[in-house]
Amino acid sequence: MKCTVQIIHEQYFKIDEKKIKIARAEKGWTITKLSKESGVTRKTISEIEKGNKTSVRFSTINRIAKALGKELEHFCSQTEK
Repeated sequence: MKCTVQIIHEQYFKIDEKKIKIARAEKGWTITKLSKESGVTRKTISEIEKGNKTSVRFSTINRIAKALGKELEHFCSQTEK
């Protein structure tokens, strides 16, 4: 039996907070609705949109992007480790 272990590298993305706010507004969603749809806490989404949290984990921005029906790259300005 072969056992494969996936190693996950923690990668953070520098995102454009305005694009998240615009995409959310285009859907007519509140931060609470986006939180419910994405599984990301309301506090985290609020901090991202205010520009207080610019380096965001891949998993977080990916869930937000999927909930908003956008590609992850739409929100990213650059990546960093």
